[in-house]
Amino acid sequence: MFANLIGLLTEDLSNFLELNLPKVKEDKKPKFKVGVAEPKLGSQILENLKIPCQSNEFTSELLRGVRLHFAKFVKGLKV
Repeated sequence: MFANLIGLLTEDLSNFLELNLPKVKEDKKPKFKVGVAEPKLGSQILENLKIPCQSNEFTSELLRGVRLHFAKFVKGLKV
């Protein structure tokens, strides 16, 4: 987890993204972007996996909302 905070792409995160996101074709513009809180991590993901990332005010607000309401999103979670 600490590696993600300092902008390092771990093997686990790399494998997770490759398994769960559509493949990006070289000649076409991707139809999605991954929202990340840490811009350095987004750069590493783009550089190594060619998956576009976005880190801006909108992403920050979206992540804040998810953290705030996470217990409502995941049924059965005890906080």
